[in-house]
Amino acid sequence: MMTTMLRSDITDRDDIYDLLSRFYGQALVDDLLAEPFTEVRAMGLEQHLPVMCDFWETMLFRAGLYRRSALEVHREVHLKHPLGTEHFVRWLTLWLATIDEMFAGPVAEQAKLHGRRSAWAFHRRLVGHDAPELDAFLGR
Repeated sequence: MMTTMLRSDITDRDDIYDLLSRFYGQALVDDLLAEPFTEVRAMGLEQHLPVMCDFWETMLFRAGLYRRSALEVHREVHLKHPLGTEHFVRWLTLWLATIDEMFAGPVAEQAKLHGRRSAWAFHRRLVGHDAPELDAFLGR
């Protein structure tokens, strides 16, 4: 007999912290994503997580804590470690899978939707064009 673990929705900053800890724990050592995350590893995940919690808490709960430009942060990474379609597809694959492993509900769905939109928009702005692989992954 198989038991199904009930997953709750993302409800607060603690849930966001847990999600980001698991996600970055995978992304920082991923064969493809490790290089773009060089600076995050150098500064230490514990220093990076509060900023990312501010970002996602602002996106999901309108907390108003994140006041930077996420695009500019990614542009700086792109200048040092050029980001291609494969990076965005891999990031999004890990993001969606991590959310699905941990949470279920309307806020979790919003986190996935925002991740999809961000990946598509950042890719387009940084690379300068759409990518059939990313569009297919997103169902566009």
